[in-house]
Amino acid sequence: MSTPFTQFTSPAEQAPKDYNKLGLEDQLSTFETNWNNNVTGWTQMSVIGNPWSNLNDAPRSGYYNPLESGYGTQTPVTITWQPFPNRLWTFFYNNGAAVVPQLGGKAMTLDQVMQLTDHGQITLNNTLYSLYPDPKATQLQIPSVLCKSINWNGPYADFSPSGPRGWLDEYCEWSITRDPDGNMRSIMFTSENPAYFLTMWNIDPNAVLGLYQAYVDPRVKIEDLYLRYTADGPTGKAGEPVLDPTTGQPAYDTVNKWNSGTVRIPGVSGGAMHLTSGPNTLSAEIYLAAAATILRPLNSSRNQQSLICCAQYGQNYRNSDPHIGFSANQAAVNNLISLTNPIGLYLQQPKSFSTWKGPQGQDVSSYWRVTRGTAGTGPNNSDQILQAVFEVPQSAGFSINDITINGTPIDYVWVIANELNVALSVTPAPLTAPPKECDCVAANTTDAQPWPVQLLPVDLFYGQSPSDLPASFAPGTSGQFVLVVQGADPNTTVANARVQFSNPDISAHVTQFLPDASAIPGQTDGGGTQGYIMTITVSSNAAPGLVSVRALNPSEAANPSATQHPWESGLALVPDA
Repeated sequence: MSTPFTQFTSPAEQAPKDYNKLGLEDQLSTFETNWNNNVTGWTQMSVIGNPWSNLNDAPRSGYYNPLESGYGTQTPVTITWQPFPNRLWTFFYNNGAAVVPQLGGKAMTLDQVMQLTDHGQITLNNTLYSLYPDPKATQLQIPSVLCKSINWNGPYADFSPSGPRGWLDEYCEWSITRDPDGNMRSIMFTSENPAYFLTMWNIDPNAVLGLYQAYVDPRVKIEDLYLRYTADGPTGKAGEPVLDPTTGQPAYDTVNKWNSGTVRIPGVSGGAMHLTSGPNTLSAEIYLAAAATILRPLNSSRNQQSLICCAQYGQNYRNSDPHIGFSANQAAVNNLISLTNPIGLYLQQPKSFSTWKGPQGQDVSSYWRVTRGTAGTGPNNSDQILQAVFEVPQSAGFSINDITINGTPIDYVWVIANELNVALSVTPAPLTAPPKECDCVAANTTDAQPWPVQLLPVDLFYGQSPSDLPASFAPGTSGQFVLVVQGADPNTTVANARVQFSNPDISAHVTQFLPDASAIPGQTDGGGTQGYIMTITVSSNAAPGLVSVRALNPSEAANPSATQHPWESGLALVPDA
């Protein structure tokens, strides 16, 4: 049995509320169409998996597309995890057993890890250490060999993901407002995905501006949200806005000054409008859930760590990825699964406010506000919170630091984060045949093909946009785009490079091959990608809809079958007229 399903809707059904709040109801239909296309593409991409450069990673037949089959009628399964970044606890403390190479092989104290989490930097022994590149600081390193267990003896690599909030990689990020005395007055939490805002921006940047002014700071200006070049490049100079030729507007900066870092100064900068850490994307969530449906040998799937090492999805030692994957894998033993609509990453209400006490033992629950999303409306009465704020006004006579939870003062966000969960839900459906077991994922070292991972206008590529939305190919147009891939043959040149599209009315002429291209959304570690710069020509008769793409190695035949060389979905779209 299945329930008919025709359209993916926005996380927590937030879009109708936003467009009504903004007085832009006439744009809602366009947004909902575009959002459905986005999630459809990510779903197709996730089911395809990676048959190009990996072995035993495709297809993910245990993950179903509800647009094709309808949703299963079984009760959804809700998967939860804690939002505090477990990798910081693991690599820098680990009950005092961590090995931090810059600290002479010693671990930090738990108090130091909590401080590091709130600031991204910490001064120890008169040296400033950082979780992200900073010319004034020493970047912290962690072991790079994590399977089957951590090799504390090295080699080591710089901590990643990078970025001003990159270490908050559990699909929950926060920004802290402090008073002149350094005490916390407000903490803004978000688990909302950046693709929602990228989609809205491409329709009307002023809609995104309106949300920032309503939920972060009324002083936000449209120019503050523009993506800008960080250095002179082929398509613009440092400081200039990055123009998106497919919209004619400046592109959106997901890590703009009002949505960057963990420090918020009202009227100046900072806030937590949506997630910014590279792995914290909705497309990554769907991809991980689908990857986890492939059943692995019993001795390689006994626990979270063994399974993630075998299946190679997500990042080791996060609270989220290993737990999501293991839970999805357990659910897929006897069922097909799909993420429950509306697909999202949802913050959960604190477990209980009964242990939260003000300095005189007073109730402080009224200082917690759900600002975006809803509480109690999800499967199994789970919450679908996108943003929440814990704020103690000056008039209260005390600060957040004066509040205790279970007797522990809230000197760090850690104390609150331990009371929260993030959640997603999957909907099982009956299996039509017993699932097949696959060996562990391994690199294809004999006949690997380029794996397409991102497609965007050349301006956005050089502007380092993290967008994971499909590139828009308007009928009757021609423009410069970049296809980013993993695993292209190093013998590829402009003369022998070939990129093909499933839509016969779209053609590509490669003008440059880049043996090293930028990182992509959903990855903790950058590098290892190549790029095809090409002129895309779209016939005026091109049919609307998602378009599949593939890049051929020089040794491949001119037009291999889909079995010989699969197509990738979710990276390109011909929009409706």
